[in-house]
Amino acid sequence: MVQSLWYLRHAGSTLGPYPPPQVDELLRAGAITEDWEISLDEQNWLPLKESGRFPVQGSASQGEAGAGQSAWVEERQRARARWSDGEAPLPHDEQLNETRRLALGHDQLRTEHLVAEARKRRPSFLIGLLALFALAAIGLSVWWGQRPILASLDQAVNCASPAGESVNWGGCDKRGAALAGALLRNARLERTRLEDAHLAGAIMEYASAKGANLRNADLHGAKLVAADLTGADLSGADLSGANLRYAVFADTLLAGTRLDHAVWSDGRTCAPGSVGACL
Repeated sequence: MVQSLWYLRHAGSTLGPYPPPQVDELLRAGAITEDWEISLDEQNWLPLKESGRFPVQGSASQGEAGAGQSAWVEERQRARARWSDGEAPLPHDEQLNETRRLALGHDQLRTEHLVAEARKRRPSFLIGLLALFALAAIGLSVWWGQRPILASLDQAVNCASPAGESVNWGGCDKRGAALAGALLRNARLERTRLEDAHLAGAIMEYASAKGANLRNADLHGAKLVAADLTGADLSGADLSGANLRYAVFADTLLAGTRLDHAVWSDGRTCAPGSVGACL
């Protein structure tokens, strides 16, 4: 069964569409809040907090709203605004994101402990200096963690660039390219010609391949977690054993596409003999 895809809207900008698990992840990561609006058709909108569809009580923005953390939350919000330019944020590796979130939480707890100790021993003006230093450190950590996303958004198209994370091949001609096992995480592949390309085992997590031509491409065993395949042509492609969890399929052509043992966007494993649809 095809998942419903949700559009997100905030401050005049519309993002998506995303499958429900990706919306949940954006809430947990704090990339969106309960004040954002959701829609299935970009016509009828409803605030997340009123929809009852997504559990907003677990989102990062509410979890951080405890006493003594307002300045830290504001800094997180300003950091998010710096990398948001109206397009859907391209997430990092989930394990790496979790490590960074734990590190930030540890820094916050340590800062609170230092402030409490300083209040006992030193004049009050030193507390302000410590808090300012801790806030700057947290802001720097958030900015550093967003550098791969900013690089992906700002990097100009360069068809001669070798395969690599966040490479921008938008509109390039890569027909028949030998890219087996290539690292293309967060790559920009909008309208890229990749017919008959050899991409077996390629790491294409979070890649944007809107309108890409992947006819007859060899993608067996490729990692396409959360890849955006909106309008892509995958006719005759081999996606057997590929990981397509959270991938976005909208107007995607799958005529004759092999999907044996592939992990579909909703987490199902496609049955042997699946062609053109995940059975």
